[in-house]
Amino acid sequence: MQFLENEFLCVAINEFGAELTSIVRKSDQSEYVWNADPAFWGKHAPLLFPIIGRLKDQEYTLDGTTYEITRHGFARDKEFTVVQASDTCVELSLSADAYTKAMYPYDFTFTIRYSLDGKTLKKEHIVQNDSNHTMYYEVGGHDAYMLSFDDAALSDYYLEFEGIDALDVIDCDADVMLMQSHHAVPLKDGRLYLSRETFSKDNTLMLDRLPVHRCTLGCLSHSRKVIMEFPEIDYFAVWSPYKPDCDVPFICLEPWSTLPDCAYLGKELEKKVGIRTVAAGRSETLSFRVTIE
Repeated sequence: MQFLENEFLCVAINEFGAELTSIVRKSDQSEYVWNADPAFWGKHAPLLFPIIGRLKDQEYTLDGTTYEITRHGFARDKEFTVVQASDTCVELSLSADAYTKAMYPYDFTFTIRYSLDGKTLKKEHIVQNDSNHTMYYEVGGHDAYMLSFDDAALSDYYLEFEGIDALDVIDCDADVMLMQSHHAVPLKDGRLYLSRETFSKDNTLMLDRLPVHRCTLGCLSHSRKVIMEFPEIDYFAVWSPYKPDCDVPFICLEPWSTLPDCAYLGKELEKKVGIRTVAAGRSETLSFRVTIE
């Protein structure tokens, strides 16, 4: 386990999956990251690479070859190597091997850099193409944050998108493949207040037309907030498992470089909505920031 610390926060990152596992606010020892209780969901904040979401028949095609790959990709299930570390910054790296190349044929180096600055944790995803041809990839976050019911009800919690009257949510078909149509989810003063029914339809609110790339998780009953900013990333999702008989004590905020599979497209990786490309021998960095209040 790797630890970052400054006067405001203590952060823990697991080398397995380079997964953020804890953010503790030192002023009151409040934990912000979900504890991975398997009764609800046994992860904290898995990395999504080199694909995001589910695929049609769990496969995709590239240059005429079909590949099977695990949901959300393999990065979350691999041990990363610590490249460098200090009190406030750590870099962890993953390279291609026989296991990854059976699912994803590229040579690559995938580096995650966590850096702590005041009350903000920055997460950089650095994708290096070590192949001799253009590489297609997807990368994203799946960060789960605690909802404490000790001093609040679920209905006290909200997601705020400043300056927006409604969320334009992508529709899904019966197989949870994305469609071209959307439906509006109205906001109250820019806020979506949570309920058990928020995620009852498709579990995930997937957004591709956000005019602002900032989301705040807040609560009427206390002052704690999680502010996620993702100016470099085009897509965003919000998820929590649907439990009709109980309140789920966490919510995931998910910046995505690319959308999951769409019903109106085939299985070609290069044709996915938002797919990223990196030229041979080059790299690309996409990042987002989380501020704890």
